[in-house]
Amino acid sequence: MYRNKSYGDGWEDLDYPVRISSTPCHYGGHRYWFICPAQGCGRRVAKLYSGHCYQLAYPSQREASFERCRRRADKIRERLGWADDPDLMEGIKPKGMHWQTYHRLVVELDEWDRKSDGGFASYISQRLGRLKPLQWKL
Repeated sequence: MYRNKSYGDGWEDLDYPVRISSTPCHYGGHRYWFICPAQGCGRRVAKLYSGHCYQLAYPSQREASFERCRRRADKIRERLGWADDPDLMEGIKPKGMHWQTYHRLVVELDEWDRKSDGGFASYISQRLGRLKPLQWKL
């Protein structure tokens, strides 16, 4: 049970059941969780926010797989110093980096770029497959 006040409105008494679950801890005992009461959610959460499910998550959890692959590739480019201008910097090993590390990062970069490009192509084809064909009226 709690009270809620919206902007300019009066206090509203709200009463709804919230289930609780627990998980065992590694060193003994239990951790207790609220089960989100929003219809269709049912996620295990540590805090409830005014009775609403805001689907709180890290931005990376909402990304498509090709976007995660692109982000990983961009991080490697930054580490190699190629982020500012990839066309001019490609092939130049950063000062102080071991050659073995450099070669490993270049292979990883190619792999993440390939996965990103393939995932993007798949994503686009799925999105286009859902579109209805245009019907022209003359």
